[in-house]
Amino acid sequence: MDRRVVALVLAAGSAVRFGGDKLMHPLADRPLGEHIAITLASLPVAARLAICPVGNTARHDLFAAHGFTVIDNPQPEQGMGASLALGAKHAMGLDADALLVCLADMPSITRDHLLALLAVDAPAVVTESGRTRTPPALFGRSLLPELTGLTGDHGARHLLRSAETVVADPALVRDYDTPADFP
Repeated sequence: MDRRVVALVLAAGSAVRFGGDKLMHPLADRPLGEHIAITLASLPVAARLAICPVGNTARHDLFAAHGFTVIDNPQPEQGMGASLALGAKHAMGLDADALLVCLADMPSITRDHLLALLAVDAPAVVTESGRTRTPPALFGRSLLPELTGLTGDHGARHLLRSAETVVADPALVRDYDTPADFP
């Protein structure tokens, strides 16, 4: 790979709707959050980062076991944007050419889909399912400074409106939010 890509998993959410730590809840014989960790561990990237809440040793250990640098988010209640900002700051410190952003509660994302995102040469690339733009997404170096100022739960939606897209089946981008989502 010609670009220095840093992979980032956003895993600091409190899972209020779930009623417990959904990322540690079993799905197909492993914790939910481990699925994306395994997928990203197979990618040829310069570094792997996971944003986790301070003090959640189970999440920390899960991602560290797969070669991730874990970054503690001291204020996860500030939303996904704050976690994304932490990851972008760290990626800039690693001299990243691009930041590949994934969510920890999307276990069906495949290596092939992530490679398809990485293959697109554009400042921003996003997954599109139906008419919805959703993570995973890739942000080029020129967008990283803007990502460092994000807050709230809207993340980087405004940057993804004009992004190139890679189409995905809805089953691929399904996220797990409540106990009823688990088989």
